[in-house]
Amino acid sequence: MMASSHIIVGAATWTWLAARFGLPPLEPLGLGLAVLGSLAPDIDHPKSTLGSRLKPISVPISLVFGHRGITHSLFAVAGCAWLFSESGVHAAYSAPFLVGYLTHLAGDLLSPSGLPLLYPLKRRRTFALPIIKTGGFSEQLVVVILCGWLISGLFGCDWRGLLQTGAWRDAVALVDEAESRLSSLRPEGEDAAPTAAAPWPPRKPAIKPPHRVASAACGVCG
Repeated sequence: MMASSHIIVGAATWTWLAARFGLPPLEPLGLGLAVLGSLAPDIDHPKSTLGSRLKPISVPISLVFGHRGITHSLFAVAGCAWLFSESGVHAAYSAPFLVGYLTHLAGDLLSPSGLPLLYPLKRRRTFALPIIKTGGFSEQLVVVILCGWLISGLFGCDWRGLLQTGAWRDAVALVDEAESRLSSLRPEGEDAAPTAAAPWPPRKPAIKPPHRVASAACGVCG
């Protein structure tokens, strides 16, 4: 899959799962970690979206393991989970990253190249369900259908208060405060209905034609 597809699927999947487990699905930090996780496996490619920005890390990994090697295996997922656990990272932060990571692997499984999920135990054994072509119409179709299903599933959750959590709540409060301050600065009568504007260009007064006056001298109409 392309990087944009990985990002969309990772963010949509985390939003759906978070709503199901009672977590704030629209928390910016959670969405950001899900997006980061959806790009993380391609750190083994120096020209990928993430690898091009972290070349001191991506180049050595690429030279040792190659693309779609250890970072695209279940061993990498288990390693990330263990690292988060040992570092004391809260599940609210590790979960979205791991969800994004898994969606990346799931997306690449749908391509003909497949993934070495059991790497390094079985380096040459790849698993694949080749139903899409990377960057092709089939990939776009799968992404649209999957995201449509995930987003439609959100309508079954309680939308009340989704925007009243974390950073979203602070942003809404900030916007409300700014709006109230702007309203207090408006001069009185500004909200009154505007008067009709004068037509432009101004109309010239109509000139009445001169009336024919009957001649009193001859009694004949002029």
